[in-house]
Amino acid sequence: MPLLENDVIFAYLNEYDSNHPIAERIFRKLQEGEISVHISSVSLIEMELIYRSERMEERLLRDLAALAALPHVEYVPLTPDTAVASVYLRQTLNLSFFDSHYAATALSLDRKIISFDKVYDKVPGLMRIKPDTI
Repeated sequence: MPLLENDVIFAYLNEYDSNHPIAERIFRKLQEGEISVHISSVSLIEMELIYRSERMEERLLRDLAALAALPHVEYVPLTPDTAVASVYLRQTLNLSFFDSHYAATALSLDRKIISFDKVYDKVPGLMRIKPDTI
């Protein structure tokens, strides 16, 4: 089961995002049970930080509730091993803080990540699944 990166989640939650139709299709497939995904607990922290910085905390409650109600999603907790791996990925591949956590999490699972972000293509052992292929 691949890891669903936050860029796909944000595209789904924002109807003005250019990738919204693709993300909407993925979430429809989740609802219908055609696919299952992992979501990192770090995704929830990133959402909180972004929404807070944009002063959108009222919307955050609605969006977190929508995510919590999704079927066929398994949330993956942050572990010390994943945190260590994310530091290593930041130092060696110059990934951003959150990208390094998502890559490390995906590597600890089945080594697959669903993301629009091409940065994951340079992570050895990680396979990026382009959202438009789902």
